[in-house]
Amino acid sequence: MKPLYRTLLMIGIAMGVVATSLIFGIGQGLVIHIQESNEIAEDMYAIYQPSGSAGVMGMSLPSVREIQRWLPEDIATSVISLEQREVDVQIGSDFYDAHIIGVDADLAQVFGLAITQGEFFTRDDQENRNPVCVVTNDLVELFGAEALESLVINGKKYQVIGAVQGDVNLGRMPHNNYSASSVFFPVEVWYEEFNDGIYDHGLIMEIAVYSPTFGKADLERILSQNIIHMENAPAVKVAAPGEQDYSKHARTLLILTGIFLIAFLVFLLAGLNIIQIASANVYDQQREFGLKAALGAQPKHLSREISAEIVACSLQGGYLGIVLAGIVNTIMNQYVGEYWAAFNIVTAIAGMLLALLVGWITSVIPARQTAKIDPVLVLKQEVR
Repeated sequence: MKPLYRTLLMIGIAMGVVATSLIFGIGQGLVIHIQESNEIAEDMYAIYQPSGSAGVMGMSLPSVREIQRWLPEDIATSVISLEQREVDVQIGSDFYDAHIIGVDADLAQVFGLAITQGEFFTRDDQENRNPVCVVTNDLVELFGAEALESLVINGKKYQVIGAVQGDVNLGRMPHNNYSASSVFFPVEVWYEEFNDGIYDHGLIMEIAVYSPTFGKADLERILSQNIIHMENAPAVKVAAPGEQDYSKHARTLLILTGIFLIAFLVFLLAGLNIIQIASANVYDQQREFGLKAALGAQPKHLSREISAEIVACSLQGGYLGIVLAGIVNTIMNQYVGEYWAAFNIVTAIAGMLLALLVGWITSVIPARQTAKIDPVLVLKQEVR
């Protein structure tokens, strides 16, 4: 096979591998997103004030406390404040970039957190403004229990009375995921120590609610019955886990479908490219194949020869395609900022196998053309 044809075949196969890897990667990414949606905790809700841009508008602490009083006593709730990042957190002799969050004493109950060390702060700690806090267990593992007996924030010492472990994330609800690298303070302490009066009217991002006995409709009815009597009432909303992402998921699915179709089209073009190039190679080498046939080579031997050449190019192009697929996959995921397409050993193997399969299938037509070469006709053309 001429070097030009070999190079073009490798490029065609590499295109097929990249397209195949994207197809399988996107499929795996969709499965992961579906599994995450199915794993969202039940009976969890968030009460928040939406902004006009589909975001979240913070609520004042007095307003939130009044809303909490409306809810039945058997419902566990916890406020979640804004995140304070512009602070100096010192753990032992090290400074660490941790999430500083104001919450209620029932946070562990709401999210079902496991207390791995000590205890969570109490309502008395909140009412008395005690300088205490609770950290996530990853900080204990990172710095050690001795170093985390207390921590210093903005030059003030706070006692660490416990550590928790669990998923502090309501399925991509309005607040961020504070399952790791987080320090939880009584919201009153957070308000007095880290607020600086800036967020008086927008301190609370949401009320996290664990309600096994009341559904979303029940909570909405309770709020609507009471909020009409509230002065300067915020326009609150009750959301179930993942509800914030419905429109986003639809948009993401549309984009992924577009990428899938483009990748599939590239895959088909690569297959047609292989057929065309291989057929051109047979045409250019028909004199050589004719002479081999005249010397006694059987058609099946010629067919195997051309098939072997194409499969060998498929293997070489497959290696190149895997490298390119990894680069394309990484760039795409980093650009969109989400895990859209997976890239792993399964994706790579699938790309290689399908590329080799396509290489073998598309070699059928050129192989048949080779087998049908008439050595007498070829030699007559040569004599002319």
